[in-house]
Amino acid sequence: MANIVTTTKLSENVNEIVYAFQLQYVDTADESAVLKVDVSTLENNSNGDACTGLKILECTWVVKAMTVMVMADADVDVIMLHLDENQSGYVDYRSVGGLPSTQSYGANGTGDVKFTTTGLGATGDTYQIVIRFAKKYN
Repeated sequence: MANIVTTTKLSENVNEIVYAFQLQYVDTADESAVLKVDVSTLENNSNGDACTGLKILECTWVVKAMTVMVMADADVDVIMLHLDENQSGYVDYRSVGGLPSTQSYGANGTGDVKFTTTGLGATGDTYQIVIRFAKKYN
């Protein structure tokens, strides 16, 4: 049986999107650059422009017995957030306009968001992460 993994879109409008991500260990290995948000599937703006990147505005997390790297997809994925094991927390980047757009990280950034975990491997290992993103259009 595979790990229990969910990605839930909590809300979306032309400017922002909020996702909740959960993982509960059952019997499979770490996630490795697993696609969590594909910007090409998000709603277009009122001009019909496609979303090309996301800026992390806020993040709330609870991580048990593993680390989670939230990464911008590029030729070599770039870590935007590194959430450490046995930690919970909240960060708010709104006062600085959010982190840079996922499309601006690394060479040939796609705008997509991926997760990689390390240390996953026992019953009770889990994460719950909620991220609010600003949507960017080129």
